[in-house]
Amino acid sequence: MSVETNKRVVKNTIFLYIRTFVSMIISLYTSRKILEALGVSDFGIYNVVGGVITMLTFLNGSMSVATQRFLTVELGRKDKGNYSRIFNMAMLIHLGLAALVLIAAETVGLWFVNTYLNIPAGRMSAANWVYQASVLSTILSILQTPYHASIVSHEHMHIYAYVGLGESFGKLFLVFLLVVYPYDRLIFWGFIMFFFQFLMAIIYRVYCIRQFPECKLLLKWDSSVFNSMLKFTGWNMFGTVAWLLKDQGVNILMNMFSGPVANAARGVSGQVSGAVQSLTGGFQSAVNPQITKRYAANDTEATCRLLCESSKISYFLVFIIALPVIIEADFILKIWLVEVPSMASLFTRIILMESLLSAIGNPMITSLMATGNIKWYQIVVGSSLLLIVPVAYVFLKLGFPIETALIVSALFILFGDILRVIFCKKQLGLSLRLFGSKVMQPIIIVTVLSFVLPLFIHYKMPEGWCRLIVSTVVSCVVVVVLIYTIGLTATERNFIVSGVVSKFKRYFHNIH
Repeated sequence: MSVETNKRVVKNTIFLYIRTFVSMIISLYTSRKILEALGVSDFGIYNVVGGVITMLTFLNGSMSVATQRFLTVELGRKDKGNYSRIFNMAMLIHLGLAALVLIAAETVGLWFVNTYLNIPAGRMSAANWVYQASVLSTILSILQTPYHASIVSHEHMHIYAYVGLGESFGKLFLVFLLVVYPYDRLIFWGFIMFFFQFLMAIIYRVYCIRQFPECKLLLKWDSSVFNSMLKFTGWNMFGTVAWLLKDQGVNILMNMFSGPVANAARGVSGQVSGAVQSLTGGFQSAVNPQITKRYAANDTEATCRLLCESSKISYFLVFIIALPVIIEADFILKIWLVEVPSMASLFTRIILMESLLSAIGNPMITSLMATGNIKWYQIVVGSSLLLIVPVAYVFLKLGFPIETALIVSALFILFGDILRVIFCKKQLGLSLRLFGSKVMQPIIIVTVLSFVLPLFIHYKMPEGWCRLIVSTVVSCVVVVVLIYTIGLTATERNFIVSGVVSKFKRYFHNIH
């Protein structure tokens, strides 16, 4: 990366990390209180009902990727006029998508919730109310997509940091209201979250309109832009459907074979995994626009170099936090939750391993999307991921334990990463030898060596706070040392040292 690119990525990463760290702490606490307030059954209902409406948004998922890609490419080409045309069309398309999702949700989705979901007797009415709140939240999310894409493409990550911190503390306040609410808490939580998201949407929209003059809705149809975005979206839909089925399809399978308790366990494990992944989300959000802009400037060599660096660093950022959680999952869940759903610790370990694999693949996805040539990539990778639900169904039908569904999902994510590397070689000229030596080799060595000492401590010390503290400290120290000595190249180490030294110099200079 160039010096200017490094500065921008580091600055945006710092902004997002401050937000992420605070949000993670608050999220872990609020998840516990939500589970405590709703109970295991209602918590499971909230997760699975929300998953149904999410499955209906597969077209918006594809369209949001297209919007992000097209807007970022135009900024990379420094064409503000074309940026305005794309934003306008993106808004018109998302208005149409919102209408389609609303119709589908109130027909097919509503029928599915009331016919096929395993909802305890007496809670169907509450489940329907939560479903309607989820529908409203989803429509709002669809209409916000072009504005969020504009903030990311302009790399104004500080607004996410400021508003995100306010959002986290706002949710904390809402959780306290939930705990003392005397009536049906499941319904209350569904609708209060919608109104809160509505407030956040207004803030982001006002910011975009004031900061980016090109973000205006002109109600002017542009057939050429529409056709380009529709073609990209059409092929990207393969991957979007595959990811939705991977997450929500497996969630529904678990509901069908084990009921809401399994959904509650997966919901808890998903909260833990989401908190851990969010720590690398700041880095990925900061670096992804740079990957797209490098490709838009026809610098494929820099694109591949940035791809390799970000894949490795993304994995390491997740692994630093994931290792102690994987080892001490049982005790962490005991002290975190009042009532720990059965299988939650096992689910957490499996989903964290899947998160590590996803961290490697995310920069590759961004790079391939930047090319715009995604037809065969989506057909091949999307088709492989679409096999997750039917394969998991077969295993569960044969009597395999419920966690088999999550294991199948993780194995297919690994296979998907292998396919992405092959496509990056074909479309970007990525050297397989370079990716193997610069990314996978240090990842494997650091991962294997990192487990040795923490596992020794885990099995030699009795369960408790003392073991948790010692294990966590040792895990983090060991991982950081191994990453610095083995995981990073000399150039990357020098950049980190020089960056830290310059920060300290600036800090002491400001003091004096």
